[in-house]
Amino acid sequence: MYKANNSERENGSQNEEFVRLLLIYQKRIFGFILVMVPHYSDAEDLFQEVVMIMCRRFHEFQPGSNFLAWAIQIARYELCNIRKIKRRSRIQFSTDTIELLFDQTCRQLSSLDQRLTLLEECIKKLEPEDRMLIYRRYEQGMKIKDIAQQIGRSVNQLYRGFGRIHLFLRHCVNAQMERGKAFP
Repeated sequence: MYKANNSERENGSQNEEFVRLLLIYQKRIFGFILVMVPHYSDAEDLFQEVVMIMCRRFHEFQPGSNFLAWAIQIARYELCNIRKIKRRSRIQFSTDTIELLFDQTCRQLSSLDQRLTLLEECIKKLEPEDRMLIYRRYEQGMKIKDIAQQIGRSVNQLYRGFGRIHLFLRHCVNAQMERGKAFP
């Protein structure tokens, strides 16, 4: 029977922690990259490269610090490296523009985190039936027509219901943001 030594166990737990954090933040990291490059396929390629770099350098990440900020910093450096390599491209942002985009995107990511936290609170305020609709649509990825068929309602009724739910959630989140309930 094979027994892992301490180094292998430590490396395994580091890999698991990296994967856990990546799964939590991958959409936001990709979103940042997508804002910074002109083409979706380029963003996908860059995201893959950034993930590989993050994986190789995860030992440098300080546990307990901001994983998203660390990942975005790596993406930012990789964007700068690619920009140097592809100077001949017709579509080029100036360094100042890239810095401005970076700063704006970081502010938006911070606001997005706040809004997502508030959205979770607002979803808890929904009626159980409405929460189930949200779960089926957004967590399970079901199509409206499939949900309608499953619960015995018309597609039009369901669209109106989702419109009402979305309106409630938007007002709830905005009201909490205005009240200063957003987290620093």
